[in-house]
Amino acid sequence: MPAPAAACSLLLLLLLVAPVAAGDFVIHGVRWSAWANSGHLTEGLVIPAQTFSAFTFDLSVGLQTLSVIMDISSELVWMQCGPGLRRKPTFLPGLRPSFAPIAPCPSSVRNNSGSFGQIHYADRTCHPGDHGCAARCGYVEHIYGAGNASGYLATETFGLGNRVFIGVVFGCSGNVTLRDGLDGVSGFVGFSRGPLSFVSQRQISRFSYFFVLPDDPDNGKAFVSLSWAVADHPKAKGSHTPLLVARPNQDPHLYYVNLIGLQVDGQLLTDIPAGTFDVRANGSGGVFLSTTLPFTYLEEAAYKVLRRELMSRIRLQGLAPLNATSGHSLCFLTQHFSKLKVPKLALVFDGAHATMELKAQNYFLPVPDGQTTCLSILPSTTGGSVLGSLLQTGRKMTYDIHGNGGGRLTFAGAPAPAKVSLATLLLVWVLLF
Repeated sequence: MPAPAAACSLLLLLLLVAPVAAGDFVIHGVRWSAWANSGHLTEGLVIPAQTFSAFTFDLSVGLQTLSVIMDISSELVWMQCGPGLRRKPTFLPGLRPSFAPIAPCPSSVRNNSGSFGQIHYADRTCHPGDHGCAARCGYVEHIYGAGNASGYLATETFGLGNRVFIGVVFGCSGNVTLRDGLDGVSGFVGFSRGPLSFVSQRQISRFSYFFVLPDDPDNGKAFVSLSWAVADHPKAKGSHTPLLVARPNQDPHLYYVNLIGLQVDGQLLTDIPAGTFDVRANGSGGVFLSTTLPFTYLEEAAYKVLRRELMSRIRLQGLAPLNATSGHSLCFLTQHFSKLKVPKLALVFDGAHATMELKAQNYFLPVPDGQTTCLSILPSTTGGSVLGSLLQTGRKMTYDIHGNGGGRLTFAGAPAPAKVSLATLLLVWVLLF
């Protein structure tokens, strides 16, 4: 091939292939799954208030490849474990595929991967729990909004793509209680600040994710990325807001942000009382993020103002809600709602220009009956606010968590195509001329 043609081919290749920064690892193939738990009945309408969504990806555990859920609000990495020595996952009626190490006792034996080992109850990694077997370190893990799991701690080699992580501490769960099962899912990978989370164990200093709704044409672009080399971190592009250090009596493992207020069609909702989203002396209040709860739950004072404002603006277009007198869900007939100009909602965070502008599908969701569309923001009953996964879809969310402070959250629109660096362009120029 002549030199100019070869250089042009090289240029085309460089333009098409997105470079990955040193120390970064990208998990592609992220999928959306969901639990449809018992609905919440409001004036004859079934609103899936307890629906549990999940973003799943494939993870190698020992000699097996399992589908796992990414959860930024939980600490432990855990798998449903089946008994017996097997090389492949177990598929039993009504159960999810299991990690199959060995029978749980005694702790001295290892499976055929050569890398599995149980953690002794006296090990410094072990927290007090139900040991079951005399030498076994037991645990009980509560899954926010979904159920709980219990079992024993162990170590195993994990793999993501071509990267191998040796000696990862994880939970082997023999007793999993979830409100409904997720077909094909074997466990959770905790991304919280807790010491046993995956990001803490592997000393990950930055992670990002980009999720979209299942019916979005960009669904194939979903990803999770992990970074280690702090010195190599370029400043994440987008709007920035601090990640807050947990106050006394707050869960120290969650990612808290300072939500200042809400905007509808560019206007700040000044009727929301000052301090509504603040942390109170007893640790209640505050705002944190979740990747497993799809709905957003706001302090009731803020929710009432938002609901009233949205209902008023939609009524001005001639469409009345189906449940105007209810203090909770806000629903409309889908056939009429689809013709609306939906009021634009935005979240205002602490920070310069830290406003997250949302699309209608981030906060209005068709419900399973196929006839109604409802606001996917509900009043909180726990004394705090949770920003759910639906609000976060369609934008890249980056968590910088290195250092002693709380860190920083960056949110931006859909990731832009990779840009070719000046050095690369100079190289191509040399090859061409």
